[in-house]
This record gives sequence, C-alpha cells and structure tokens, in this order.
Amino acid sequence: MKTTNVRWRIVLLIMFPMQLMMQMDRINISVSASLIQKDFGFSLAEMGLVLSAFAWTYALFQIPAGIWVQRIGSRKAVAIAGILWSLCTLITPFASTLILLLIFRGLLGIAQAADIPGGINAINNWFPKREKAKANSIFLSSGYLAAAIGTTLTAWIVSHFGWQWGFYGYGIIGIAVGVYWYVSFRNSPHEHKGVNQEELKLINEGKEPDPSKNNTKVKTSWKDWKVYFSKCQFWAIGFQYFCLVLIESFYITLLPTFLVQSRGLTIGKIGIVAALPWIALAISVFVMGNIIDFVYKKTNSRYLSRVPFGIAGFVISSGCLWLAIQASSVISLSIFLMISMAGIGMIQVPNWSAVQDIGGKHNASLSGFVNFCGNASTAVGTILVLEIVSLTGSWTIGILLITVMGVLGAMSWLLIKPDKPLLKSDEIIIKNPDISNQTL
Repeated sequence: MKTTNVRWRIVLLIMFPMQLMMQMDRINISVSASLIQKDFGFSLAEMGLVLSAFAWTYALFQIPAGIWVQRIGSRKAVAIAGILWSLCTLITPFASTLILLLIFRGLLGIAQAADIPGGINAINNWFPKREKAKANSIFLSSGYLAAAIGTTLTAWIVSHFGWQWGFYGYGIIGIAVGVYWYVSFRNSPHEHKGVNQEELKLINEGKEPDPSKNNTKVKTSWKDWKVYFSKCQFWAIGFQYFCLVLIESFYITLLPTFLVQSRGLTIGKIGIVAALPWIALAISVFVMGNIIDFVYKKTNSRYLSRVPFGIAGFVISSGCLWLAIQASSVISLSIFLMISMAGIGMIQVPNWSAVQDIGGKHNASLSGFVNFCGNASTAVGTILVLEIVSLTGSWTIGILLITVMGVLGAMSWLLIKPDKPLLKSDEIIIKNPDISNQTL
C-alpha cells in the first residue's frame, strides 16, 4: 500500500497559514510605529512600552499556554487562540489612550501565547523523528515569510490608507483562519480519516508501539517540572533562546524605527529594506530543515545535527548585525542584515528540534518555557535598547548589547545534549530497543 502524505498537507495547508497570520498580526505595529507615535504624541520611551507590551504578556503566558495545549490538544487550543488574537488585532485602532493601547497589545500577547507550543506539539504528533527538522522548518518559515510579506504589504497599506487599516484587514482574515484550523486540523494522525496504515506506521517510527500511549493530551506534573529545574540543559536551552530572540527582536520591533531615525528613510521606502532580511530567514530556515535531517540520517546523532549549527548561527547572526550598523550604504546594510537573519535561521530549526528531543511527550510544556525565555528578552530588550539609544543618542551602543548576548548564546549550546532527554522515562525508551527503536 502506498503511503499517504496527509502529514505534509497538515503542515503546508493548515499550520502554514495559521503561522502566517500570527506573524502578520505582530509585524503591523512595528511598521506603523513612527506614525502611531506621531498621532498619539508618544515619546520614544512611551513607544518602547507599546512595542514591548505584547512581548511581556506573550512571555508570561508561555508556560501556562504550553500546559494548556498539553491538556486539551493543539486543535482546540490554537483555534481558540487564533480567533482571540485576531479580535485583539481588529480592535487595536479603537484605542484612544496610551493605557488602552497597552491593554490591547497585552491581550494580543496572551492570545498568541499558545501558537508556538501548539505548533511544536502538533509537529511532534504528526511526524517521525527523521522528518521533524524539515517539518519544523516549514512551520517556522511561514512566520518569517509573513514578516517579509507583512512588512512590505503593511508599508503599502499604511502609505495609502492609514495605519489603522493594517489592523482591520489582518484581524478579519485571522478570524477566518482560526475557524479553518478548527475545522481542518486533528490532534493525532489516528483521528484523521485520510491517513492510511502505511503513513501511520511511518509516523510512529521510534514511538511507543501502542497508539493509545501516544496520547496527544499529556499532563506535565510538578514532579516533572522539578526534574526540569534540576537539569543544566533545561536552563541552557532557555537562555540561548533568550539570546536568539533578543537578536531577532531587533528586526521585529526596532528595525523600521532604526531605518527612519538613523538612516533617514521614509515609511514608504523602509518596506523592502526591512523585508529582505525576513526573506533570507525564511529561505535559511527551509534549507536548514533539509540539511539537519540529512546530517541526522548520515550520523544518527542528534548532537551533531543540532549543536554545531546552533553555535555557528549565533556567530553569524550577531557578527553580521554588528557589521550591518557600521555599513556606509543602504545596499551593504541590507546585505549584512540578510546574512545576519540567515544565521538566525541556522539556530531556529535545531532549537525546536532539540526541544522536541529533550522534551519528549512533554514538549509543549518545554516549548512554552523556551518561548517564555525568548519573549522575555523581547520585552526587556526592546525597552533597554531604546533607553540606551535615548540616553546616548547612539544606536551603535544599543546594538552592542545584542551582539554580546549573541556570543553568550553560542556558548550556551555547549551545555545542550539533544540525545539526553530531561525525563528518565524518555531516556529509557531511547536506550532500550525492546521498548521502541527511538523516541523523540
């Protein structure tokens, strides 16, 4: 019997558009930031609060969202979250004061908190270990492609119709995508009528042979969390993601403002310069997914197919960001920014693959913690960098902080051991071929 390919339709036709809209709802405020600041009469520090408000609540609700996803499954969790965050996007232009704008952005962060845990958990359930890196790359690249599309599209919308219309349009489309997710997605391949036995066999390679034990709804107990807290690599994988997202947050929240204030570009011209790095990141993530799966197949080593790429990615991303701000022309600036973002792609795929490796069946809870660490850096880093720029009048000093954190992120990968799960139950499954070939 020929193997069906429902798993690839799931990631391409259902997960891809959901992640696309999630990122579109984030990017619109960074593109519109200078106009919002002007309309409301905000200072640079107040605008920093607005830009970081999303990140604070998004970070704080990551662990609860991961636990929630683990308990009710990705289907319900992501559908509910998608509809709620789209409603938050839709009502944002109705804010009339700084407080209301901060509240609306904070609510958006709460609603979007389930997206990454839900997506990583879904891939964990739908793909065998030898295809997870590629599946992760497709899932992640959709968000980065959205940033490229959203930056250009939002700049065009803002220039022609006003900043409010980016929020209206993305909010309405996002609600429709949330409904589509609930109707089309299933938590497990066992629940999907289009999956035949051959595909089920492929997906379950290295997992427990009894499908009932591959339950998509898992409770992470306090005892499990205490084990996590005692593991060095638990903290290492969280810290390196803190460093990674600090670099990435420059592109998400600060790059348009940097281009306007430091390079004197107009809102209409920043679109292509701000979009090119995201295109490079999307390509990098997709390519890395294939490379990492290839290295794993050749070496059968999670360590060799994760750790070296994470270290190299930090060196490239932080180094080229530093070179970018020293560039004398817009062309050289764009080239270095693109290479820097490609370096981020080298880290993102092995990062989430390693989360699945060491998290096992509890990967949604672990991904919530890791994403909390990353977005805590966005919340803190955005304000800190803008404060440094305000006090010194220099973007160079602010970005120096980001570069240093990139070096620390590279060093953190030396403490991560993807072939050693956090919980002993998963480690036993890996080492005992009589129980199964291998598990996540």
